[in-house]
Amino acid sequence: MSEPTTPAPHADVKALTAALSAPFGPNDVKWKPQSVKGNRALALAYLDARAIQDRLDEVLGVEGWQDEYQILQDGSVVCKLQLDLGGRWVTKMDVGSPSEQPDGGDRLKAAFSDALKRAAVKFGIGRYLYRLTPQWTDYDPVKKQFAQTPQLPAFAQPKPKAAPAV
Repeated sequence: MSEPTTPAPHADVKALTAALSAPFGPNDVKWKPQSVKGNRALALAYLDARAIQDRLDEVLGVEGWQDEYQILQDGSVVCKLQLDLGGRWVTKMDVGSPSEQPDGGDRLKAAFSDALKRAAVKFGIGRYLYRLTPQWTDYDPVKKQFAQTPQLPAFAQPKPKAAPAV
């Protein structure tokens, strides 16, 4: 009788990477106007930091990732994001910029969120959003909101889950 074989660690890493980089549900994708011209705006898709944290928890468990931050002199923030991939800790880092909000605490909070999101993209989380075709959408400049939520193309939507076998 032969010993059961265990999958190679790189197979686990491929599965984890695929799960991390899978498209988010439409409710998780947020939109902001990048450029406004009259009653039209260029819709820019992004993810909230909480959606990133939820994805990390879902794929790796709360014990399978950790983050560390350093505030730089110019007010930007470095995020060191470490993921346990196949029994090995892998680190990616990136810098987030403070926002232009009047409150200093809010500016700094934005830099932390931005740094986490940018580091997460290096693991494939949300990277597909950078491949979206730019879309101009109806926009209400008074209310500062889109007239309707911009739509994601098919490749940027989660695959339907298979129905359980009966």
